[in-house]
Amino acid sequence: MSTRCFLPHCPCESTSPQNSVVIDVEPSAVVNARNAEVALVYRCSWDTQHSPCGMFIEGSPRDILSHLRERHGIVHSGDADLECRWSSCSMDKRLKMSSIARHIGKHLGIQFKCSRCGLTARDDVVRDHIRRNPGCADAAVQLVPGPGARRIVSP
Repeated sequence: MSTRCFLPHCPCESTSPQNSVVIDVEPSAVVNARNAEVALVYRCSWDTQHSPCGMFIEGSPRDILSHLRERHGIVHSGDADLECRWSSCSMDKRLKMSSIARHIGKHLGIQFKCSRCGLTARDDVVRDHIRRNPGCADAAVQLVPGPGARRIVSP
């Protein structure tokens, strides 16, 4: 069963399943959902002052870095060191800013898979695997969403 948009006097004409939940999502994810009709988002657990962020973000490196810059004031500088402030992170060393998005992707549980042989790893590892293995040369890199992924659907 679907219901009309929950906002009073909203002209959007959208319908939502009865069990839909309203979540705080980065505006870029909403735009991407409209363009693709579906987007996967993850809860940000970047912890500032003992309070995890909680906003839902997309899991691409570009979207992660954009969120860190716009919501947490972290400016991207390739060789700057940064402490991971993800609430569940136990890493005690600092990371290069250029690798923080990949590190956060690990917290989100995001992986990628070779469509030919099923190798599952980070995006760059799967791409390198496909490039180096003739048996997988025509394979595609497939996203394997993390366990906390939520699907947002375009109205």
